[in-house]
Amino acid sequence: MRLVPSVQQLETEMTAWRRHLHANPELGFEEFETARFVADKLRSWGIETTEGVGRTGVVGTLRGRLGAGRSLSIRADMDALPMTEARPLPHASRVPGRMHGCGHDGHTTMLLGAASALVRSPDFAGTVHFIFQPAEEGRGGALAMLDEGLFQRFPCDEVYALHNCERPLGEIAVHRGTVAAAADRFEIVVHGRGGHAATPHLAINPLPIAARILLAIEALPGRLTDVHAPATVTVGSLRAGEAFNTIPDTAFLTGTVRTFDHQVQKTLETAIRRIAKNEAEAFGASVDILYETPFAPTINTPAQADAMIAIANEVMGPERLVVDPPPEMGSEDFCYMLEQRPGCYFLLGQADDAHQAAAHDTNYDFNDAILPIGASLWVRLVERRLSARGAS
Repeated sequence: MRLVPSVQQLETEMTAWRRHLHANPELGFEEFETARFVADKLRSWGIETTEGVGRTGVVGTLRGRLGAGRSLSIRADMDALPMTEARPLPHASRVPGRMHGCGHDGHTTMLLGAASALVRSPDFAGTVHFIFQPAEEGRGGALAMLDEGLFQRFPCDEVYALHNCERPLGEIAVHRGTVAAAADRFEIVVHGRGGHAATPHLAINPLPIAARILLAIEALPGRLTDVHAPATVTVGSLRAGEAFNTIPDTAFLTGTVRTFDHQVQKTLETAIRRIAKNEAEAFGASVDILYETPFAPTINTPAQADAMIAIANEVMGPERLVVDPPPEMGSEDFCYMLEQRPGCYFLLGQADDAHQAAAHDTNYDFNDAILPIGASLWVRLVERRLSARGAS
């Protein structure tokens, strides 16, 4: 392991920053204090800082001292989750019902650490933009920044991001193609006709209709779609009725579809809509369907993935590197930045004896031991990709 010395000198400060952010979590598009904390740090180091990009996003811009050159962006997400933290940590959330349960406090801190180190030794040619994104957790933060002209206002040739994961501490996973799945979200409302449970022939019971829809749509992957194209359809909730002897008017199903392929994604949406409509009409009911796609597939470009592989080898060594593991069924809205610019999204392991809980678990805490690793990866990436000789 060969960490950047200037980053190692910041380890104590970075830990303090991370724990401050962890104790003060804010949900998507509500990261007012987090954004202020980030912007104040950037400005204190003399970095050109723009606030309010995508409502609560922040962008810092630093130019190298080796002259003009290409431009590169690195993104970190800032938002927390609507969860109640279970562990009584000294730096536990001070905000009821809010928690940094996905490690975005750590992602933000690593990018701040890299920015601080690069200011001290801006040994590169060109420009790096530090993107601090709001609202990654399903609220559309990446699209909000892009819709406000992120890459037009802060031009870049390529873009990078990382996420902590449950792999062993310091292990890095890089994909040369698909990293994470698209995530669709649906709600199906079955409208029947209520009545007494003793006279079901006088009612239209939405519950068995909803049950038929549930079973039919969860069976779609591997039947309607190619078995070699991974996909899942999961109904996460089914709600109807309040009493044992009544037939309700309506039943509600909500769930998610995960796919890696755009055509499979569209095929499943069409089939879900068709099945819900046909099952309802067969029994005299009707349906309303809300179908959204908050996340597209996250797909790296090979050249930028190879560049990240080289940096990971340099910083952590080949024994800590995993190339092209199976893609994740989780989703990430960095996908939309990768649709507009070539880049790479990779995973950095944080698991040790004290950090076994997965992201989105109420027992989760980011492992501060990987702060200098992430920051060192970012510093070396900027130095190598924006070298005076040009990107290799």
